[in-house]
Amino acid sequence: AHAGGPDGLALVRRILMAAPEFLEPDGKLLVEIGTGQAVLLEEFPNLPFLWLDTEASAGEVFLLKAEDLVQRPNRRRK
Repeated sequence: AHAGGPDGLALVRRILMAAPEFLEPDGKLLVEIGTGQAVLLEEFPNLPFLWLDTEASAGEVFLLKAEDLVQRPNRRRK
């Protein structure tokens, strides 16, 4: 667990904003977020999230390619 802020996604937002600096050109980012899919889709409408299902959950894990994050994600703030 982590200190995720009021909606649990504060760290995920930081990862999304910083990921371009750390990923290799052919790298991928795989993140488990729990139930925050709708929030991320609203805040980052320009990112082509690939939502993955696990044996225990649906839509709680996403994958993004480095090329999807070449330019910093445009975050739509509430």
